[in-house]
Amino acid sequence: MDRKIFFALVTFFLLALASTLVFKLLSPMFVPLGWAMILGIVTFPLYEKLHRRLRGRETVAAAVMTVGIVLTLVIPFVGLAFFLVQQGVVAYQYLETATSQGGSGAMLERVAHHPAIAPLIDRIWPYLKPLGIDMEGTIIPAAKKLAASFLDYATGMIANLFVFVFMLIIMLVVLFFIYRDGRRFQERFWSVIPLSEAHRKKLEDTLGKVVSAVVFGLLVTCLIQGALGGVGFWFTGLPSPALFGALMAFCALIPAVGTALIWGPGALYLFVQGETTMAVVLVLWGVIVVGSIDNFIRPILTAGKANLSFLMTIIGALGGVITFGFIGIVTGPVILALFMALFDICREELFPGSPAEPETPGTNDGN
Repeated sequence: MDRKIFFALVTFFLLALASTLVFKLLSPMFVPLGWAMILGIVTFPLYEKLHRRLRGRETVAAAVMTVGIVLTLVIPFVGLAFFLVQQGVVAYQYLETATSQGGSGAMLERVAHHPAIAPLIDRIWPYLKPLGIDMEGTIIPAAKKLAASFLDYATGMIANLFVFVFMLIIMLVVLFFIYRDGRRFQERFWSVIPLSEAHRKKLEDTLGKVVSAVVFGLLVTCLIQGALGGVGFWFTGLPSPALFGALMAFCALIPAVGTALIWGPGALYLFVQGETTMAVVLVLWGVIVVGSIDNFIRPILTAGKANLSFLMTIIGALGGVITFGFIGIVTGPVILALFMALFDICREELFPGSPAEPETPGTNDGN
């Protein structure tokens, strides 16, 4: 008996040591691994349909799905990111060159006579002058600081370009094997969880349901924001509202700035053209409706499909973003949902006669 205990302790120690080493090994790659798992879970039903159509050829189906993810998600997102960084670099270089040739005063003089900028200066100056705002001492340094932040980001991206590409390749490679070997890995993983079959099934269903619900809520919210942004462009008379609405739906995925990347320049264009009222309307519509609706729509959609309360969904998303970055918008609610599921399992095991947790109103109605 003592010998068995000794070998059990040694085995436990070696397992803990190996787990620690694996954690240190994989910790720098948690973000690409996490996105690969999220994309794999959400799109796995599509892979299974394709797998059946290809008559069980797993490798071909996995390759087709991975290429589809690259074409529909990776390339557009990376292209937009590099475009924004490039524009930041151009703006900073312009400000640096202009201010070095005679200082900020000379730059403002040249800008004031530029045919595209002069109407804007003429219109905003009557509003700025009573406030005592010094354009040379305030606006130009602020513009340079904003452009410099883009330049710093661009420099960091270029310096870490190899790391970025490497992480992207890791995500795609892992995603390929999730498609091809996902079911087998899933069965092996859940088989070692020391819980009953019913409890393992509950955790598995919770994980898949919450991940799909969060991604569903995120995508639907982006589509709603894009549609509302297109309505704003249509109402204010801007051209191609459908095109710019689609661009806003895509930009809604970008943290912090989001749809303002599209409706902001649109409002500025209206202001330059003398449509001051419409410019103000578009700004108010973009800030109050388009920019803030995701704070309400996404938690409602996620809570309805994931059987999480509205409060838990908001706390999970906010805490996840603060802790893990943008990927936390998915991992945060997942962690909370798994915790609640494990809590219910422990309660059932320790207090088998305890009443079941009452359902949160409005979370199981499919809304």
